[in-house]
Amino acid sequence: MTFGVRVLGTFIGLAVITALVGFGVRALSLGLDMGVMQAVAAHRDVTVTSIAEIATTAGSFPILAPIAVAVVLLRRWNRPADDIALVVIAAGSAALPWLVKLIVARPRPTIEHLQQLSSLSFPSEHTTQAAAIYLTIAILLSKGLNRGLRELVILLAVLLAMVVAWSRVYLGVHCPSDVAAGLVLGWGWALLVFHWARPSLEQARL
Repeated sequence: MTFGVRVLGTFIGLAVITALVGFGVRALSLGLDMGVMQAVAAHRDVTVTSIAEIATTAGSFPILAPIAVAVVLLRRWNRPADDIALVVIAAGSAALPWLVKLIVARPRPTIEHLQQLSSLSFPSEHTTQAAAIYLTIAILLSKGLNRGLRELVILLAVLLAMVVAWSRVYLGVHCPSDVAAGLVLGWGWALLVFHWARPSLEQARL
């Protein structure tokens, strides 16, 4: 019960905070967003575009969901609290940006899109999902490693999420503020569920 209440509270709290930030971004109509996107679009290259198209798939839920399930199966349910947290984080990382997008209703940037999308823009779903799921997997897989290796694994997860964020801006489907919000939302969701909600599951087993 405590785990569920904490997860729900975290979900609602982050959704409200992110939506408020989204309203602020829409109201300000940040010129910096378009300036960055125009600069990126002006220097697009065929090779880099191919890399961005590959990188962006790393934040796709149809890719991330099987990865999360595979991690749970490979761990053979040895630490149920950790595995439940990963499943909850994965599901929430898809639901949170979807809900906030409906509330904020920010349209996609008015620049050439290298991917055809008709959905809303703030925050970036790909970025939120990549940030949350890769960080959680890194935390789980690095348990038991020495401090240096643990930090390296977590750093790689952070960098991977940032590469996904870059690819969304490069492809013209998200503003920088969309992906920045996605990174903060994803990492915040993962850390709060894992370090605040999950411990209640372990206490319940004692």
